[in-house]
Amino acid sequence: MITNSKIAQKLQESVSSKLGRESTIRKVKNREEYFIIDLAFSYFQKANRNRQTGYRSGYLYFKTRSNKNCLFFYVTHTSIMFSFLQNNFSYASFRQIVINTAKYRNEHFLEYKFKGQKESISEQEINTFLKLIDKIEESGFAKSLFSKNNSSVFGLGNIFSFAIADNFKENDIDGIIDLTWELFMWLYPSKPLFKRDASLNRSLKKIEKQCEIIAIKKLPKKILITPCNGQIEGAHIKPHQFGGSDKLENGLWLCNKHHKMTEGKIVGKRSLTKIEVTYKT
Repeated sequence: MITNSKIAQKLQESVSSKLGRESTIRKVKNREEYFIIDLAFSYFQKANRNRQTGYRSGYLYFKTRSNKNCLFFYVTHTSIMFSFLQNNFSYASFRQIVINTAKYRNEHFLEYKFKGQKESISEQEINTFLKLIDKIEESGFAKSLFSKNNSSVFGLGNIFSFAIADNFKENDIDGIIDLTWELFMWLYPSKPLFKRDASLNRSLKKIEKQCEIIAIKKLPKKILITPCNGQIEGAHIKPHQFGGSDKLENGLWLCNKHHKMTEGKIVGKRSLTKIEVTYKT
């Protein structure tokens, strides 16, 4: 699609560079708003039994009334894309993205559906905003915001809208996309293997590839009684976004389910023969 928006085109170029292939711009009808998406999203929706193909997921760009550049991560009206988002979602990663992108915002904003009702959080102070989303996490962020009963049988009405930036310049774009790329990657059927994860997997190759959840000390009962589910993957003890390395001492083999339940919540280290890792209470 041809657009006269220089910023939208630059966003498309940046997303295409991260994808390794061309992304797409879709202009919202009768509005100067642009979605930057992957064409694969349309194919995912076509595979859904409800045959939904017209709904939007990805980066949303527009200008405010005061002519400032605004960028959102946006998913709406699609049960299949919400199922991918819920499956891949990591609250620890999302929270860190909120922190890392705060410098691009004057106001921190999140819109979502909760128990069938549209809700929003809007705060100028980042610490207040973080406390409010932490409160949601007490009930399970993904479970609360992306649950199936939030929408109709067709997935209509669901919304997840996070304001990434509300006043950025063209030369900020590559940095913003890099900081928020994991959000975009959550819109795929399975979470892609990031380079860092692949490096950790190589470091763990001498360890038998089976879930090591029972080796973690002080686990809550909820986790202890949860059976393994999903593929076995390398899990950072200290998340790499917090400075954790890809070395063997900072990794465990965990099933996808237990990886999500413990991500960002464990401390310690391991060796080839010993695991000294504790769940943070």
